[in-house]
Amino acid sequence: MDMNKVDIKNLSLKELGHALKDLGMPAYTARQIFTWLYKKRVTDFEQMTDIAKPFRAELAKRFCIPALKLNKKQVGRDRTEKYQFVLADGASIESVLIPMERWHTLCVSTQAGCALGCTFCLTGIKGFKRNLTVSEITGQLAAVQAENPDMPVSHIVFMGMGEPFANEHATLGAIDILTSEEGYQYSNHRITVSTAGLVPQVRRFIRESKANLAVSLNALYDDTRTALMPINATYPLAELMAALEDYHQHRRGRITFEYVMIKGINDGIAHAIQLAKLLKRFPFKVNLIPFNEHRGTDYERPDEDHIRAFQDYLQKHTIACTVRTTHGEEIEAACGQLGGKNIAQEELP
Repeated sequence: MDMNKVDIKNLSLKELGHALKDLGMPAYTARQIFTWLYKKRVTDFEQMTDIAKPFRAELAKRFCIPALKLNKKQVGRDRTEKYQFVLADGASIESVLIPMERWHTLCVSTQAGCALGCTFCLTGIKGFKRNLTVSEITGQLAAVQAENPDMPVSHIVFMGMGEPFANEHATLGAIDILTSEEGYQYSNHRITVSTAGLVPQVRRFIRESKANLAVSLNALYDDTRTALMPINATYPLAELMAALEDYHQHRRGRITFEYVMIKGINDGIAHAIQLAKLLKRFPFKVNLIPFNEHRGTDYERPDEDHIRAFQDYLQKHTIACTVRTTHGEEIEAACGQLGGKNIAQEELP
């Protein structure tokens, strides 16, 4: 990528309109360009045939249309696909495509690494490199879709590497492009952003986005949650729950709580009882995630009888609760495993 040129995919429709106005181009040109970039997915300004040639030449002089460089692709037994992309500065990120019978979900990253240091997450254990740009976030969809033209991505989850709200400007900018009429045209209902609980950013999200919200909860007491998720020392449970009550008041929608179950830490019936008490104040659903073991931590996955007993208790108390099916664990594509070793693509038995 030419570092002297502006990455055009980092610009919102409004920002692009202002930039084109300064170049003397008609206002409607911004919408034309968005159509070419996100609906027709071209990679060269010369392909934008309904834009006058002199304008195309000026665009090529000022802007670039980058694409993510695919370094490795791994395919799991259940057809889960993990993609490792190398960015322009040498940093790497990973995305995961989960093909299902009725839909195909893409898990995207918002940071190279993560600074939050959650002790159960390999990405956090390995540390933080930098935030991704809007272009690098939406570029994951473009690259994965180019690899799978016959498998359209139906849902997008911001649950890959990094904390989306620690990179809120780019996260919200990417959602805007993903959902805009001139962009990828995804419904907000098909996009979910997962957060560890950055309270000010949660409140901003309430005001500025209509996408779904998922909260990584994982513990019901501040001391345990802080040990698992250091961000809880800054934004303890009481502050987080107050923000989520505001979310409910504004949206009237159901909040998803993600609960990573770790053997001997948070998987007992006492924890299920406390979880039911904590969440009774507004509609929600709980997504239980049995810990996916990886190098760098001594945590273990709970026994199956603990997982089922936990789920049974919640369901008996009229709480919507599912146990997340693990996808791609053998290629380190499962929840909490991104950013680890990368093996060459191979046929798995």
